[in-house]
Amino acid sequence: MSHTMLEIERMLEAAFVQRIVVGVITSHDCEECLAIRQGLAGKTWAEVPNAFAETFSDCLALLSTDAFNAYVPVWLRAAIHKPDGEAATMVAINLSNTPSQAGFTPAQAQALIAAVEYLVSHSFWGADDLSHTEHLEAVKAIWRVCSR
Repeated sequence: MSHTMLEIERMLEAAFVQRIVVGVITSHDCEECLAIRQGLAGKTWAEVPNAFAETFSDCLALLSTDAFNAYVPVWLRAAIHKPDGEAATMVAINLSNTPSQAGFTPAQAQALIAAVEYLVSHSFWGADDLSHTEHLEAVKAIWRVCSR
């Protein structure tokens, strides 16, 4: 089923509770992880601008399991707003590489899949791009288990 950007935004808002991660956001003390912590600390995902996901497009894997669950909507929202952006490119890759599904609800998994379908079909390369198609199929296979 094809969704509009507005429908996906509503799915994300309904599925992902606005919460502040009080535990570990990233476990490393490198410069990049420190910058990620500073950008996310004390904020809900709705308070984090899309530009953050564009800047840290390849950093989803650096997030703790709890932070990944709380903040992945930032990357998904950025991706659907800019399907040709860095966040869009990397979110499909990151979500297709067997990320932790701990704590995800079926509604969250469905919103995640819908966002990746949208960005793949609206990117510059189009839905026929082999790389996009492979990542989308992997995302569906990995996250459908969680969406039941």
